[in-house]
Amino acid sequence: MYISLVALKATDSYEQHQAIWSLFPDTHERKRDHLFRIESNNSGQLVALLQSATEPKSSVQAEVLQSKTYKPTLSVGEYYKFKLVANPTKRLSKERNVIEIKEEADQIQWLQRKLAGANVTVTAIESALVSSKKSYKSRFINFEGILQITDAEQMYRAMVMGVGRKKHAGAGLLSLAKTG
Repeated sequence: MYISLVALKATDSYEQHQAIWSLFPDTHERKRDHLFRIESNNSGQLVALLQSATEPKSSVQAEVLQSKTYKPTLSVGEYYKFKLVANPTKRLSKERNVIEIKEEADQIQWLQRKLAGANVTVTAIESALVSSKKSYKSRFINFEGILQITDAEQMYRAMVMGVGRKKHAGAGLLSLAKTG
């Protein structure tokens, strides 16, 4: 796995999605094996954190600023700082419609369900609307906090596969850093 910082030439989430895909020109099946999140937007330049199974290559739409191999090891009982930008949603059983979860307490419950392999304490939560040319605005939630691993395999899967919906638009990347 690779972890990279990438500068994107994009104005909305759809263009970000296209720019990220341009970093993997040799992906024939077009199967997504990467997750990203926008880390900063300074003077119109977007910088994204990218986690991928293959090494990204700079393109016209995106420049790889830094890249290194990444092999996370998770230990049961250990504490980690976490950061996750996600799109908390729920499916209404009868209508099968998917709706965004808007209440903060419900968003935290959603996160705790999604990260069932850990005891999760949210220390900061921030909401932002993200626009796209291809769809309506989506509510992305930036979760930060501390978690204690109770099931290392399940948490590793969450890191690799991502959490929640809208992964194509920059949501779902779970970052962990060991505390202490």
